[in-house]
Amino acid sequence: MNKKIFFALSVAVVAIVAIGTVSAFDLSDLGSLFGTPPDQNVTLDGETFHIPGTFKENENVSKNATVNDYYLFKTTEYAKGYKNDTNYINILIFDYNGTELDDNLINYNNGTAKNISGVKGFLYYDGIGYTYSYAKENKVISIQSDNEELIAPVIA
Repeated sequence: MNKKIFFALSVAVVAIVAIGTVSAFDLSDLGSLFGTPPDQNVTLDGETFHIPGTFKENENVSKNATVNDYYLFKTTEYAKGYKNDTNYINILIFDYNGTELDDNLINYNNGTAKNISGVKGFLYYDGIGYTYSYAKENKVISIQSDNEELIAPVIA
């Protein structure tokens, strides 16, 4: 009987030590060992977007309420960027603070009219990456990526 108790205690001690050792490391990449990490829901200026689980935030792209004061209007800019080993996704929001939006503001890159994920907007390719821009209330929302197929899943 004492051998069984000793064995159970030994297993418990080994498990506790193993958990303590693993928790000392960054566990964010552990999901990739067991398949694809789950997608992330990201909120930016009250809008929700879906980022594939293999992407991590690129803080070099982030902007939070940067005010741009143009001649005829003022915008507040928000941005978040994400990247994985091969691709990037950037989300930009320009809040026009009550300015009436027209196709000239939405299609600032002279793109092609397109419907992606049920959202009407404009797709532009600059030789390096794609930008899809659309309007929502007083905001112009742009999704940028080097892979056009990554844009549709991002739009909520």
